[in-house]
Amino acid sequence: MTWTIVPPDRPAVPEPAVREVGVSGLRVRLVPLPWARSLGGCLAVACGSRDDAPGTAGTAHLAEHVRAVAGTGRVRQRVPVFAQTEIARTLFRATAAPRAAADLAERLAGVLGDATVDERLLESERMAVELETARMDSGPLLRAGGLFAAAACEEPGMDAIARTRREDIPAVTYREVADLVARCYRPSRAVLSVAGPPEALESVAEAVERSLHRVAARGPAPSHRPPTPAPPMSLPALDGLVAVTLTRPRRDEGHRARALLSNLGPVVTAGVRAGVPLIGRTTVENEHLAVDVLCWKPAPQSRAALTGHLHTACAAPQLSRELIARVTQEARQELAFTRSTPMAQALHATLSAPAAPAAPPRLAVWHVAAGTPVPAT
Repeated sequence: MTWTIVPPDRPAVPEPAVREVGVSGLRVRLVPLPWARSLGGCLAVACGSRDDAPGTAGTAHLAEHVRAVAGTGRVRQRVPVFAQTEIARTLFRATAAPRAAADLAERLAGVLGDATVDERLLESERMAVELETARMDSGPLLRAGGLFAAAACEEPGMDAIARTRREDIPAVTYREVADLVARCYRPSRAVLSVAGPPEALESVAEAVERSLHRVAARGPAPSHRPPTPAPPMSLPALDGLVAVTLTRPRRDEGHRARALLSNLGPVVTAGVRAGVPLIGRTTVENEHLAVDVLCWKPAPQSRAALTGHLHTACAAPQLSRELIARVTQEARQELAFTRSTPMAQALHATLSAPAAPAAPPRLAVWHVAAGTPVPAT
């Protein structure tokens, strides 16, 4: 199967043809880049923080650490892997010289491999996960994105990462991590993309098959269970915070949405008019939807003016031609820059999917009271 990735609004950036093949149940996408002098590879596994069972926050994060360093021998030593746990997926990325294409493919496919969990390795990685999680414990504002995203979006798990605390990590058992890996780290739940010189890609499929030859012996995959809804999160430390959320399809930001929330757009400008500076922004991505979050911390006497200006900006946003043109140009420049490496092309190919029906973006204004986001009036 051959198809071409077309980004939103079709910016003027050449898009390579992507060839997809099935290898031992794994979708493998090959991205030929005649100009490239290196290889980039990305494996996406459909397992993220929203797959943690109730009371086991951090399980998917621990599974990521264990599988990222799994394996032995020459390939593991030659091809370091960078891993990241998201809400709906876990990404494993690696780069290599073209002559090491087979090693790169074998290393990333090996993340699935026999999907075992080494108990001693798990304990050695537990402290690393604790330290990564502790950053949010010391800065409650880092959890604000998940708090508002869960209020603005009905897709389960929007606050899955934000609700994890350092104290949760020691409570996750070996069996819980092993069960999650056995259920989710399967070729049928993953996509592997490799981008680089066309001649280097010729060895990828064979290397993947070699790496996955043990999978058939693992038996049928356990039935997948949908994410379990969690009770609403409460963060009293954020009381008084005001936010605007934009809920939209995950892979289709679009120039209009980008202009709405840009630093020169009507939403940020509304805060400036109220005399309250923006203190932060983030984007929370799930499987299908994404929520852009902008936050302000007004003084009590400024809150009414701020929310009034924000409601006006969200109800009837004014987008000039100049702003749209500027944002469009910035988006094209950013896209050209971010696609300028094989690693970026591999990541893009891994996360791309045929276009789905787009829901209209939704803007909303919130404030935090008693630790919970409520619509601002």
